[in-house]
Amino acid sequence: MIQDNLERLKRDGVLEKDIVLWGIGRQSIETYEWIRQNYESGKIIRVIDNFKNTFTKEWRGIPVSGVDGLDELEAGSYVVLLAVNYADAIRVQLEAYGIMQVYNLYDLEEQHSGKNTRPEYQFYDRSRGKKNLCYILAGYEQELWESTLERILCFQSEEFDYCIVSSGRYDENLKQLAKREGWSYLYSETNQVCVLQNIVIELHPLAEYIIKMDEDMFIGAGFFEDMLNSYHRIERTGEYRIGFMVPVIPLNCCGYVTYLDKISKTAQFEAQFGKAYRSRFSAVYDLVEAAEFLWDTMEYFDSMAEYFTKYRGRTEILGCYFNIGCIMFSRKRWLLMGKWPENAGSTGMGEDEVYIYKDNMEKDMPIYEAQGILVGHFAFGGQKQRMRQYYINHRDKFIVKGYSKGQIRECEEDYNGTKAG
Repeated sequence: MIQDNLERLKRDGVLEKDIVLWGIGRQSIETYEWIRQNYESGKIIRVIDNFKNTFTKEWRGIPVSGVDGLDELEAGSYVVLLAVNYADAIRVQLEAYGIMQVYNLYDLEEQHSGKNTRPEYQFYDRSRGKKNLCYILAGYEQELWESTLERILCFQSEEFDYCIVSSGRYDENLKQLAKREGWSYLYSETNQVCVLQNIVIELHPLAEYIIKMDEDMFIGAGFFEDMLNSYHRIERTGEYRIGFMVPVIPLNCCGYVTYLDKISKTAQFEAQFGKAYRSRFSAVYDLVEAAEFLWDTMEYFDSMAEYFTKYRGRTEILGCYFNIGCIMFSRKRWLLMGKWPENAGSTGMGEDEVYIYKDNMEKDMPIYEAQGILVGHFAFGGQKQRMRQYYINHRDKFIVKGYSKGQIRECEEDYNGTKAG
């Protein structure tokens, strides 16, 4: 079958271009031998293998690299040949790099679903070409912005570009906030959150490292610097390639176990809610009482965040599902998973979380937890109604003190009054 399809591609003129082979295996040997017999040497210019390239840099005299190595080749000058029973996941990766000339030698008629139609969007671009990007998914938790977005304003780093992303709605307050602070603002009227995340990364082509954050996350002083330093430390010394990195997040189905251990509250929690397992089926995900318990362990968020800095440099590999309200990953990692999933007719809510978790497992790329960084998560969906009253009653726990720029409240006043343009 492979040789027949190679003959067909030769007749159709497809193989006039240089060839890139996908994978080091039996099928590649058969393809290599046929090409060697039918073309001059040097026809195959690269072999792509995302895993074996870590210990094999050459195969039969041909350079071996991961898919990111295609950046070194001239766009449009080559075709990619692969021989697998299912090629969809590989095509997704290649399409993420803009490579469309891909031929599966097991099935030349194979059709790929391709990217679905994207929604129209508006982008107010104030990016500065930084190597690091933080995008914040926002537009639905306005009552928290005086604490959550205010913290990003106060603790932002010059090493980052910032962009607020509103999927499914336009918000004048957020637009004005972004304008005042020199941030970008991206929104679409259609709610397709995974698509918007891909778009914001594509619109920042120089960003090599990315922090994705939800609007109900509370950060402390030094957050951005500590995240960068921790990520680069793991890149240098980690035992695995990084799936993504996370801070310690108390109200998280995995992070709460670390948090309770570090503040010596595990026994007290388990007396009320049972064994503290790292699991999405734990009490922290469902019970509002568990959310209140975790927030009650700190009198003031920033004091607890400062306490956790004594664990700087310590990391743990997490082997469980993780709620991705605040994560850091590289552009290469995003491309390797074929970007965030884009499914027609879907809002994408929660799909990003499941997708990257499964991709981590398939590629042996775990989650690293940076234990010297604490980030608060307000509440899960079923907890929010009661937790909103908790926020009102304990507002001083959440509000940043000593750094306030007042930007959030100023923007709201402008919008409600003169609508600053």
